[in-house]
Amino acid sequence: MSKKDDIIHTALYLFNSHSYNSIGVDRIISESGVAKMTFYKYFPSKAKLIEECLHRRNMNIQDSLGAAIAQCEKDDYLGHIKTIFFWYQAWFHMDDFNGCMFQKAVEEISKIYPSTMQPATEYKEWLLERIRFALAQMQIKQPLQLAILLTSILDGMTIQAQIDKNSVNIDEYWKRVAQLIQLELMPN
Repeated sequence: MSKKDDIIHTALYLFNSHSYNSIGVDRIISESGVAKMTFYKYFPSKAKLIEECLHRRNMNIQDSLGAAIAQCEKDDYLGHIKTIFFWYQAWFHMDDFNGCMFQKAVEEISKIYPSTMQPATEYKEWLLERIRFALAQMQIKQPLQLAILLTSILDGMTIQAQIDKNSVNIDEYWKRVAQLIQLELMPN
């Protein structure tokens, strides 16, 4: 791993475990084992580091979700959406789950570092488009509106899981989401 990757890896861990505001540059430098000069060579500010961390997180999630969806049958678009919901459930039960780093960024630092909104927005747009595309392929009447609702449900599940991950019963959530999708199918 390069020094830049060491810094990003350490910062991702610390920001995820704690918060953006409670973790300073000096702690990241110390725990990543790099010199201050090396840190500033790659990241001239904390805002740039956070942006890079969120971009990296975005790519990691997209890769992971994309790989999970790729396991579905190509034309099983309801299965694609179900895979996304169940991927989230699995994420909630990972040891390092501490909520959504994008939600935290919007809540904690977007006013201080407006540039951090871009990676958070990029992830939301990517997820929304994956769901919208699947719904459109299923002949849903208004796929964008339903996709927005489904991503809102995922956001709510994430917040609820942060409070109590065992309270998110994915089978119950999925049953209701599938019913909602069925209601929106266009008649043939």
